[in-house]
Amino acid sequence: MVPRNDNILIGLAVSLIVPFIAYFLLLQAQDFIAASAGRPIIFEQRTLALIAICLNVMPLNYFRKVYRNRSLRGLATGTMILALCWFFWFGRELL
Repeated sequence: MVPRNDNILIGLAVSLIVPFIAYFLLLQAQDFIAASAGRPIIFEQRTLALIAICLNVMPLNYFRKVYRNRSLRGLATGTMILALCWFFWFGRELL
């Protein structure tokens, strides 16, 4: 029996929402750390974006545990799209 919430679109939505929220929280944490240290601490933008994309592992594990295979497929697709966008955006700096 397929659960009611098992949908590819839910996985795609989660794969886009989690990194964007995580990115802005990481920016806020960077400002908080810099204010606490009393000196500017700056992380690379590409590093923060990559960490935010990698945080998709948490909902991936949740979907795997509760057997939401279609949502898992959407999450993996969205994560790959974000990873490709990250590579095209920052790829010239790396190569």
